Amino acid sequence: MENYKSLYRKWRPKTFSDVYGQEHITKTLQNQVQNQKISHAYLFCGTRGTGKTTCAKILAKAVNCENPIEGNPCNVCPICEGIENGRVIDVIEMDAASNNSVDNIRDMREEVAFTPGESQKKVYIIDEVHMLTTGAFNALLKTLEEPPPHIIFILATTEFNKIPATILSRCQRHDFRRILPETIAERIKYVADKENIAIEQQAVNLISSLAAGAMRDALSILEVCAGDVENKTITFEYVSKISGYFDREQMIELLGCIADKNAKTALELFWNMYQNSLDCANFCVSLLEMLRNIQMAKMFDNPHIYIELDKTQSDIIVEMAKKFTDNEVIKCCEFLNDAIININRYTTNKKIVIEMLLIKMCYKYTEQNSVKITADKAGKSGDNFAVDNTADNKSQAPRVFGKYAEFIDEVAAENKMIAPFLKSGKCIIDGTEKKIIIYTDAGLKLEMLKKPENLEIIKNNMYKFIDSSFSVAVEPVPKGGDIGNESENSIDDIIALTQ
Repeated sequence: MENYKSLYRKWRPKTFSDVYGQEHITKTLQNQVQNQKISHAYLFCGTRGTGKTTCAKILAKAVNCENPIEGNPCNVCPICEGIENGRVIDVIEMDAASNNSVDNIRDMREEVAFTPGESQKKVYIIDEVHMLTTGAFNALLKTLEEPPPHIIFILATTEFNKIPATILSRCQRHDFRRILPETIAERIKYVADKENIAIEQQAVNLISSLAAGAMRDALSILEVCAGDVENKTITFEYVSKISGYFDREQMIELLGCIADKNAKTALELFWNMYQNSLDCANFCVSLLEMLRNIQMAKMFDNPHIYIELDKTQSDIIVEMAKKFTDNEVIKCCEFLNDAIININRYTTNKKIVIEMLLIKMCYKYTEQNSVKITADKAGKSGDNFAVDNTADNKSQAPRVFGKYAEFIDEVAAENKMIAPFLKSGKCIIDGTEKKIIIYTDAGLKLEMLKKPENLEIIKNNMYKFIDSSFSVAVEPVPKGGDIGNESENSIDDIIALTQ
């Protein structure tokens, strides 16, 4: 029985003409092959799944093909078939992520001197070349400076900025663009038809959007869907479910709640999405896209061409944009950016991060427009909040920081020496002044905690729990010992906490 091939491998383009979305590169390479003006070194730059390795293999076949067709490989001669199947030893693929040492490159330099065994050109394809060490780059540079005439190097990278200038100057560079959603959709539909996979057009469009410009990712998503639906039609709803995505109408409705400062309904919408396998990172990205559309609607007289939605949804966004000030859109984006950072780097409770995000966005939390939020244990969600407007919270006394024990645990994980000095202290959060103060006894404890290197550790770990706009300080316990209200989880905890 023939070994199974994943869709992206099975449908990998075999000629330049088959490559989708990179015509500015494939046409150039095709012409070079046809006119026999091949460079000795190429650098293919671009995000994952955009065709860098695919084009490298096509170029390797084209320069060695026995019967090239207008710069394209014929794919039927022994050389083409051998390269395609990995049997031709003159085309060497290296992964720099696992072969990045000086010794690896030195071994390659020794092999370079030997002429090809069965091909015209010996081709080295080095993927993720930015992973090479400095010494390895220096070793590679020597070969690039004086390459034998039978050698072609094709370097591929997703991080162009990490390639030394000395290497860049010796390569012909080609930048692979993110593939347009409509181009990806066209390819998905083609592959689905060939594979007898039934799929709705809306599902095709969603997959092309989720792929974020990467054809390989799109075909991988299609393959997952096709394997799970068991000969049934792949629907928009199904793709949404397995990808943690949610439709744009829900996001527009949620954005309307933010515009109307309706935190209660915004939270209810989010909880409903969350119960349906919502991916919090995808949620943030989608919400950021919606805010971007709001800003486009505010900036341009004819915003529809810049809003990435259908006509009906675009009309709703244009009307909704009138409810936002420019400052409010910017503020919401700042809140969202902080939430994305915390979701990706720190917190294990992503749900609470989103809840706090929505509450802050609904009230555009500023000194002029603050909110008072108290925890409510009622409700099936288990995380409901009652939200009330308050004109001024300046009379509110500073409160004890309710997450202090967890904060100490984080510090201990980084530096066990200073954690004990924190345990006897007390942490106060002042939302009005946007300050965090750790009070401790004067003397050795205070001196240790106020050392610059220790204070830096304290601040970094505190910002895992508190918005980074708060200042953090260590102070001696004031005379009389009055350091604030003993109650915990104040409004400022709830608004500022990011965990």
